[in-house]
Amino acid sequence: MTTTSGPHPGLPVPMPDVLPDPWVVLRGTDWPSLGTAYGTAEGLPRVLAPLLNADLTVEEAQRALNALEPVQHQNTIYEATAPVALCVAAVLGRRAEHHRRAADKVCALLLGLLAGIAYDSDDACVAAHQRYFEEDFLEGYPPMVAVRALRPLLFQAVVPFLDDPDTAVAEDALCAALAFAEHPDLAGHRDGLAGRARRLLLVCDTRWRRWQALDALTAWGHDTAGLARPGDDDRNPYVTSSSWPRGDRDPDNPPF
Repeated sequence: MTTTSGPHPGLPVPMPDVLPDPWVVLRGTDWPSLGTAYGTAEGLPRVLAPLLNADLTVEEAQRALNALEPVQHQNTIYEATAPVALCVAAVLGRRAEHHRRAADKVCALLLGLLAGIAYDSDDACVAAHQRYFEEDFLEGYPPMVAVRALRPLLFQAVVPFLDDPDTAVAEDALCAALAFAEHPDLAGHRDGLAGRARRLLLVCDTRWRRWQALDALTAWGHDTAGLARPGDDDRNPYVTSSSWPRGDRDPDNPPF
């Protein structure tokens, strides 16, 4: 059962070791007690429920993900973001088994949401925010702490797609995995991911994916000589839509 009585509002207490049943997350979360960009999360169960349908269509999935914008508005983490991420990850994990770890279009959409949340909560994001705070940034931002506490579980949902034949899906999975593997409990996975990150940097042109790969390799003590390109150090947000997380899916809705 999911409860809000623990250290991370909206998350299971105790935290499970494996992805839970998505229905447990949906029915056990006290959604009205959690905030979004536009008020409480009271209506989110009606948004999430269709995602749990085994016969979910791409159009239905896209409508649901569009309606989840209040938990990702302006690339921000809200109180309801963590349980939404856990529910989506649980759905994705179940679909990975059903589709033999090859993403259909619905899986790709769900993976894209998790990749965006990974990007918005990684160590580089925390460090960028910390520059504007005299005190510890995370101590004053419980929703971010809650999402980051989920990283070992979210990692389980994305790793089945690391070798997906669709390059965009595999890159989304890798960049999400790189961010989630910043969690200390996932340190044993970093060397394997580092090799994938190096290969990504040889072929990938998407700026935000390159940032995550370079940041991970640097943080984990790997030599990035010969992998960086001119412009990789430019973190200016005013770039073409192809450089935004999920920008290729919604070019008219930039994350700022």
